Amino acid sequence: MNAAYRQLIIFQLLLTHHLVQKSEMAERFHVSPRMIQRDFSQIRQFITDQRLFYQLTYHRQSGGYQLETTQATVSKQAILLLIKIVLASRSLTTVEMTQTIDGLLQLIPATDQAEIQPIIKNERFYYQPVHHGQPLLNSVWELSRFISQRQTLTITYQRQHREIVTRTILPEAIIFSEYYFYVVAYNAKYQNNLFYRVDRIRHIQVTNQQPITRTRAERFEDGEMRRLVNYMQPGNKMTVRFKFWGIVEAALDRFPTAKVIARYPDEDAALIEATTFDRGAKMWLLSQGAMVQVQSPSTFVADVRNELAQMQARY
Repeated sequence: MNAAYRQLIIFQLLLTHHLVQKSEMAERFHVSPRMIQRDFSQIRQFITDQRLFYQLTYHRQSGGYQLETTQATVSKQAILLLIKIVLASRSLTTVEMTQTIDGLLQLIPATDQAEIQPIIKNERFYYQPVHHGQPLLNSVWELSRFISQRQTLTITYQRQHREIVTRTILPEAIIFSEYYFYVVAYNAKYQNNLFYRVDRIRHIQVTNQQPITRTRAERFEDGEMRRLVNYMQPGNKMTVRFKFWGIVEAALDRFPTAKVIARYPDEDAALIEATTFDRGAKMWLLSQGAMVQVQSPSTFVADVRNELAQMQARY
């Protein structure tokens, strides 16, 4: 084993929060302690030359070296929250979920990992991903790179009823919502931004046709869309008013643009106004049953009434 490879193994041990002892490494690699000391010097020089956020520290009491960070690192509390959110999303395959959680845990010391492991053990064991079974990590990363590079793509896409279609698109944003990742992309044929579920994209290639270009003013604003879209259903933009007998906070959280414009203490109700897109709004409002009454606009009231009639007819 040459010195460079030996130093890589030692550096990997240090990066994974191990305490590395000179005598132990000398015995493992069948070299002299002096040679291992030279390895530590080379690693320390590499850290300095590359301006890494580490310093190699010798702990006299334990007789070994450890890497210590020289800038604030992510806390164990933040790692736990991220793992909980990722598990709750159910968006990744079991293999990718395992890789993601293990990678997040590697960002914190072993003692902190040991604290988190029993907290997430049960949820990891019973993790149930959504049914599409498609690996997503590489696809989301690849699409994100195409977005940064403003690349026009031709994709093969499986629609809801398994129909396979080909679309030429300009991807503009990656959005996660309700268990699925979506790419929001401008489709020149329909002259509109459309949503494509990433797990249904079967093939991606940079198009050899005329690229799609959009001005800065035309570009998609994913932050603005987040304020208006529910369940990744765009539809038509509108300002809706509805009387609500449920938990007002839940309605305000569902519609970020929402505000309470009147309260009815005797009925324990509130009148809420929100600017949103009609299709997703209708889905949520109908899910609230008798706790909601849509009041305007009149065309939307008629649409909801018609939907309720069709629902009733099924019973």
